[in-house]
Amino acid sequence: MSEPSRNAPVAAAVFLVLIAALSIAVYLKWQRANVDLTTVVDQSVMRVVPQAIPVPEATLTRMDGKPFERKNFLGKWTFLYFGYTLCPDVCPTELSALAEIANLLRKEGVQSSWQQVFVSVDPERDTPEQLAKFVTYFDPKIIGVTGSQTELSIMAKPLGVGWEKAALPTANDAASTSYLINHTTSILLVSPEASVVGVFPTPHDPVAMVKAFRTVINE
Repeated sequence: MSEPSRNAPVAAAVFLVLIAALSIAVYLKWQRANVDLTTVVDQSVMRVVPQAIPVPEATLTRMDGKPFERKNFLGKWTFLYFGYTLCPDVCPTELSALAEIANLLRKEGVQSSWQQVFVSVDPERDTPEQLAKFVTYFDPKIIGVTGSQTELSIMAKPLGVGWEKAALPTANDAASTSYLINHTTSILLVSPEASVVGVFPTPHDPVAMVKAFRTVINE
């Protein structure tokens, strides 16, 4: 028997083993992707969105002046929060939570790509410089963005995020130009496909949130 004839059965066997291994890998990946997250994620920490909500096409502006659009969510997980820099208490608390989440993800060596985005709903007062100073105080990697009220609404409203101005009282009921903003305080989890798949309600526990996130990304 010639040499090629003797090696043919071995090559065929190796090929079949490789095909079987590939099939198993594909099946396991499919199985993980189709796990009902509501059964494995603590719903008190992260509410799984029954049907992913695509982030709408809107054009905002980063704190460095570059455009920020839907495509900027693609390819990485995003912790998305809407607020404003002059918020007296809630936003600093939530940005501190985001900073701790970032610290834990780096410390634990999470391999999946991720980012954190803070969207200001107060473009009248939150200049790029103000945004940059605010978000980098908590963590240098947090991305601050804002835009016109029209563009902000285009992005936020379909995601269930809302806000409204509340004028501060003045003496003798005089007209006031000072205001606070009541806004949604949840942190949204956006998938690498640019769709919201989870909502982290307040209060935010960074350790529990990282655990839930790692369950979602299967890491």
